[in-house]
Amino acid sequence: SLMAMKFAELGAKQIVLVDINKNALEEVRDRINESVKSQNGSTKVLIVQADLSKEETTTKAMNKIKAEVGNISILINNAGIVTGKKIVDSPPKLMKLTMAVNIEAHFWTVKAVLPSMIESNHGHICTIASSAGLLGVPGLADYCASKPAAVGFDESIRMEMRHLGCT
Repeated sequence: SLMAMKFAELGAKQIVLVDINKNALEEVRDRINESVKSQNGSTKVLIVQADLSKEETTTKAMNKIKAEVGNISILINNAGIVTGKKIVDSPPKLMKLTMAVNIEAHFWTVKAVLPSMIESNHGHICTIASSAGLLGVPGLADYCASKPAAVGFDESIRMEMRHLGCT
């Protein structure tokens, strides 16, 4: 929410927030709208509730966003969850959910926006990772495994874009 607030302060025309938690989305939207109003700004905020742990719901959400706001010029992949359980206590379902949200969601969001960015040779993709991806932390094995994957994914995309001649 802090990044979204900062984008609004900087005069972004449109901000889209995506989360599974509708109440959290509404709360952040309302805070941004209050801030924009107090600064006489014109930033519009769209909220989209979506389960980013699944390809089909992530792709559906991204298609909805593109239909409503057009091509996306900045994508910030910031979705993440932390189970906070030691490896022996972590159920497989939670470990899979961590990987699905913390890295697989990046695949689907990037695939949705990258073609138009390539076509226009304009756009930015920001991948939020963590220092926990550089060293292990007790009780965060699944989280710590997901973060180097996000970094490697981002580095690979950057290399692909350079190879295509995108700046």
